[in-house]
Amino acid sequence: MKLRIKYCGGCNPIINRSKLVAAVRNELSKSVDVEIVDKDADVGLLVGGCHVCCPNLSQIEDQARQWVIVGGDLVDHLPVPTEQLPQIIAERIIQKQHPGS
Repeated sequence: MKLRIKYCGGCNPIINRSKLVAAVRNELSKSVDVEIVDKDADVGLLVGGCHVCCPNLSQIEDQARQWVIVGGDLVDHLPVPTEQLPQIIAERIIQKQHPGS
């Protein structure tokens, strides 16, 4: 799977974004091979450190076919217990890679 990762600017994080991404990559590696790319990705992961998740997706949306949006402890705008974030995010990425599965 080709994965695009985009971080927010980190002005007000309530989560450790790089630690979270490392944990997500670890979760993904249990079931798929992951290649990090800057464009033409199967799935993009937009990692905002807080609920505002201010990066403008319209400026990068063409870099991946599907996107998973993380804003603090929200995944695709739904609250997730912090300790479950890596697993839930990895599951969403895999779901977005294979829509309808």
